Amino acid sequence: MDLRMCEVTAENWMEIATLSVNEDQKNYIESNVFSLAQSKFEPQWKSIGLYDREILVGYAMIGRDKSSGRVWLDRFMIDRNHQGNGYASRFLPMLIKVIKEHYHCDHIYLSVYPDNVPAKHLYEKFGFRENGEMDEEGIVQGLVMELDLTRRSTG
Repeated sequence: MDLRMCEVTAENWMEIATLSVNEDQKNYIESNVFSLAQSKFEPQWKSIGLYDREILVGYAMIGRDKSSGRVWLDRFMIDRNHQGNGYASRFLPMLIKVIKEHYHCDHIYLSVYPDNVPAKHLYEKFGFRENGEMDEEGIVQGLVMELDLTRRSTG
């Protein structure tokens, strides 16, 4: 695998918009079309394509929430055609590193749908812990998980 991340541009946004999760996962995350629109009109959010060589396999959106100042891994998905190949476990530490370096933060937040047990386990594997809060901001609401970067080296 030759993994890389690339900011969404006029050249790749349509391909990213067509990525999708499995049917039984659609309630767990906003669509990429919605997320791309959000990052276009709310510039604090940055959309990122996730690639294995030249093949687009996933999408992420990161940013600093204007009202709270918290830094979020707000969206993270691997396309249904590429799930089960270990991409999430390989991209997550890359995203953590980029977020830490770009935002100079001590904590990273994300939210996960309560029934999405595989995602919760993935995030826990990389040090995220539920902090007792609920994210009620978006279309998809979830449990807030937090990564304390002062207690963990992310490479």
